Amino acid sequence: MSGQHFPAWLADFQQQFGDALRTPLGRDNRSLRAAVETYDPALLQLAVPGAQLTSAERLAIYNRQYWFRLFTLFHGAFPLTTRLLSHFTFNGYVSRFLETQPPSDWDIDAALRGFEQFLVQALLVGTVPIEGQRAGVARPAVLQAARIDAAFHDVFRAPAVTPFHPGPEHAESLFSSRLVASPAMALLQEHWPLCELRKSVLTDPAETAIALSAPHSEPRFSVLLREGTKLVLLPLELREARLLTLLSELPVGAALAKLEQECSVEEQPTLPANTQRWLARSVELGLWVGLSPE
Repeated sequence: MSGQHFPAWLADFQQQFGDALRTPLGRDNRSLRAAVETYDPALLQLAVPGAQLTSAERLAIYNRQYWFRLFTLFHGAFPLTTRLLSHFTFNGYVSRFLETQPPSDWDIDAALRGFEQFLVQALLVGTVPIEGQRAGVARPAVLQAARIDAAFHDVFRAPAVTPFHPGPEHAESLFSSRLVASPAMALLQEHWPLCELRKSVLTDPAETAIALSAPHSEPRFSVLLREGTKLVLLPLELREARLLTLLSELPVGAALAKLEQECSVEEQPTLPANTQRWLARSVELGLWVGLSPE
């Protein structure tokens, strides 16, 4: 239907109905309910009551379905973050995010865009309170969990790519160029055993907040890869992780020089051999998709 034949009344109705769908659910007494008292009276006049339900109650069905579909989407994409905060607390952040950035794309998955960045601004400094519980969870742990969840989601949905394998033709430009990271991989850092915890919550249907394990004695690093339709998580050595980060930010020569500057005197003798091994492994794993001249 072209715009010139589009009835004006239908556009108004769609706007009213869309506003009703997006009406945030009330959160009284730790339960979600449709706030029917906030619906547009003009829309209630247009809606037809049923044999047992009022116009507002019928609209409330669609209102709840809208939010529950979106909550389910976010739970699936951020399972670890959801369980650290509990479903109810997490849903509150999702509601606040979608109130300011309602879905507008044909692909419902696009509604997730920007949520990780939103949490950085929305979470309180220090300890994040969990509704209904006395104890909260450390803000850095929640943000790390969100980063890990987002990485799993993005890597799984990344487009198919052809891994880059440098050859003799790249010898002259390699050190002055930057390696382009594959979208089907992500470098992860964790101060708590979050990846292990994420794996466990995927098979746990509970909706309460899960306890955060004791932190690692030192940060751990890993690389997340997609192999076919599977996601693979591989541990990285500390300097190996640092090298991969530098390679994605700087030309190869500059990255190698910076890594050498950061290493201790004790590490220097073995650094050339280790660097060669780490570079070879990164190519073998398909972490790069090309060279970008700097």
